[in-house]
Amino acid sequence: MLVQLLLGSAITLISLTGAALLWWVLNEVLLLMEPWLRRPPTPAKSLIVIFMAVLATMAMMTLGVWLWAIVFAQMLIFSSLEEAVYYSLVAYTTLGLGDVVVPQEQRLLGGMTGANGFLMFGLMTAMLTDTLRHVRKVQHNLRD
Repeated sequence: MLVQLLLGSAITLISLTGAALLWWVLNEVLLLMEPWLRRPPTPAKSLIVIFMAVLATMAMMTLGVWLWAIVFAQMLIFSSLEEAVYYSLVAYTTLGLGDVVVPQEQRLLGGMTGANGFLMFGLMTAMLTDTLRHVRKVQHNLRD
């Protein structure tokens, strides 16, 4: 039990650290784009920023799912990598279909996969909100 909790915590920490790094990169890119964003607003600017934020969130999600899938595959819990990725995606999104399950001996890892995804969705929501708020603030200051 303790080994599963430590392993799950380590994977979650790696996943969240990777997400934080992606968020930092997005913020740095937006800072570089700020002079362009300060020019009169156009629909294309908002679309580009939203697209960048969505790509970053998709990358965060993909990173987390693949981390869990690789661990499950290395532990030989599933018969194929595809099955490990499928289970990771279903558990990470907290969908929990139940058509593919981890053996009872590793069920804590399954729950931790879902908890990691739940935390990541919160982080992604905060990132999207903060990014769009920042862009709107920069463009609003232009109009003052």
